[in-house]
Amino acid sequence: MNRKINLIDNIVLLVLTLAGILAVTLIGNGEYSEDLGFFVLYCVIGAIVWALINVCVHEWGHVLAAKRNNFRVISVRLLFFLFTKENGKRKIALTRYTGEAGATELVPESGENLAERFVKVTKAGIYGNIIFCAVTVIPLFLASFLPFWVYSLWAIGLPVSLYFALENGLPMTTDGIKNDAAVVQGVKSGADSEKVLLALLQIHAELVKGKTPGEIGEGLYFDVPQLPEDDNNYLFLLNARYAYYLDREDYENAKGVSARMKGLLDSVPKFYRPAIRADLLYNACTFDFDESAADNLVEDNESYLNRSTDVTVLRIKAAYLLYVCKNTAEAQRFLGRAEESLADCTVEGQRRMEEKLLKKMEADADAALPPAGAEEKGAE
Repeated sequence: MNRKINLIDNIVLLVLTLAGILAVTLIGNGEYSEDLGFFVLYCVIGAIVWALINVCVHEWGHVLAAKRNNFRVISVRLLFFLFTKENGKRKIALTRYTGEAGATELVPESGENLAERFVKVTKAGIYGNIIFCAVTVIPLFLASFLPFWVYSLWAIGLPVSLYFALENGLPMTTDGIKNDAAVVQGVKSGADSEKVLLALLQIHAELVKGKTPGEIGEGLYFDVPQLPEDDNNYLFLLNARYAYYLDREDYENAKGVSARMKGLLDSVPKFYRPAIRADLLYNACTFDFDESAADNLVEDNESYLNRSTDVTVLRIKAAYLLYVCKNTAEAQRFLGRAEESLADCTVEGQRRMEEKLLKKMEADADAALPPAGAEEKGAE
């Protein structure tokens, strides 16, 4: 995105938000004679409440639009809470703060009219914030009739909701991450980054249908524009290519992709680094055969590996136990847990790939065990 436009949009955001605060303060000062301290207290409380409401409404808009446009909702994150649905049951778990107040993870059920459907889903969150912004204008016209505390709590929602509406509705990029309006603009203008994004969504659609990464046409992985390394979609594309090569057992190319991702570790958002290190650990344990690197990666990534319980992390921990620690019994225990967690893998193509990788490790674990009765015979 043009830096000049990004700067102008940020200035507009700041000026209009401050104008909203000024309007609420001036009208309140003209209508009420209560102590300023109470006004500030009520405004702080109201601002927190309205901020939470706007985050929820924004993500709710994405979820509603997703259902209407043939997208599957994988998860919704609100602050430190992650909402998922597994085996028909809703689950809530604590998660790390990623720098964004909320996020909705979606995958398309099909690739038909994908760009048009994706734009509708992306816009829906913005519409939710605009609606609530309109609701918070009302108390400014009713100040003569509202109690002081009601006005203070309600009216402060105007600058807060205005901020959310503009922050999502004006095309902007923050720390390399595009907001909803910028993504929509990129899709409509045919920007390279959004072309890659749509290709990635097509890949997800094929995974949902049941194809493993290696069974999906290579054009979606490689017949796409070259992006700069600071574009997040470049990182996601590398991750998709890694899964493609891993599924096809093309380990040389998988190592090459991993090397490029390793080179980006210091520049990518911190939230993505643990998953990249985890893939590097799997490489070191299996086809890269670097036990020293594996030990270092476990030490550097210990918190993430211990906290996460999805099938991919369990598979990687089992690989470390089996191939580096040579602890076959413990590796089999983790392989069993990974097999159980396959049921929670809602994307069929990903589930099939993980199942194939687990079966290969299970065969290696069985081969590493001594033949039945060997210990008894040795004892005699």
